[in-house]
Amino acid sequence: MLAWARGLGLVADAFEEKRLVAMRLGAFACLTVPRASAGDLALTAQWAAFICLVDDRFDRSRTEVRPKEVAALFDRLLDVVTSGAAGTGSGTEQALDDLWRRTAPRMSARWRERFVADYRDFALATCEEAAGRADGVRLGLSDYVVRRRRTITALPMADILECTAGAPWPGLPGGEDLVRSLRQAAADVAGWTNDLVSAEEDLREDRDNLVTVLSRARGCPLSSAHEQVTLMRNDRIRDFHSLAASLTTMAGPGTGPDAVRRYVAALGQFVSATLHWLGVTDRFDARWSRERPGACH
Repeated sequence: MLAWARGLGLVADAFEEKRLVAMRLGAFACLTVPRASAGDLALTAQWAAFICLVDDRFDRSRTEVRPKEVAALFDRLLDVVTSGAAGTGSGTEQALDDLWRRTAPRMSARWRERFVADYRDFALATCEEAAGRADGVRLGLSDYVVRRRRTITALPMADILECTAGAPWPGLPGGEDLVRSLRQAAADVAGWTNDLVSAEEDLREDRDNLVTVLSRARGCPLSSAHEQVTLMRNDRIRDFHSLAASLTTMAGPGTGPDAVRRYVAALGQFVSATLHWLGVTDRFDARWSRERPGACH
């Protein structure tokens, strides 16, 4: 994975290379798609690296994030997945172009539309977040929860797993809303667990985080807010498993039960892997939080 990221210019220097290694995304991929081929394990890890590094250009740097630069970057990235316009762009664009060319042709037109829609929504939410940060806007609890589901990039990653786990969105009459609810629960678990792990760093860097937002909204100490967010996250895990059971039950004869079970199992594996990985990754280690030039390049 490091050779891939270095070769395409996704990592700019030795500092970013060491940070990428510290993320342990190879281990994340092995936990997420344990029965995948070596090629699909690598593809999963590389997509995760791309997603984390793009996100970290905004959140793990003390360099001022300018909303116009954020919007311009995402315009270029969306051009890659809609028109193949990587050209001679940045390493970020070249990496996405490489990933897209190795993933999209294997999937249906409907999948491609869904991935683009999910990534576009992530981009829009990130731009909204950047603008709010520049303007000093502090979200309320309910608004933060909605936006966090969009900025965590769990939905685009879930799309990728349809490919690398061999578990495409199941065609289940009457079950589309339930599939969407399952995906949203997975995204919430990922986002809220991420915030629990990164709470100390986010507080130090004066970034909104579910722990600090809840503390502000309820007027309670951060230690209490941390406990409350943990309970929220645990309840959301139970929601996920309840939705998964309901979806599996709906898949009766003639509705592709095997496809439904594969999809539910793949998302369940993603949730389990994310919970484990966020407990062992060094992505949020303080040594990676220092001024980095060119955050949005």
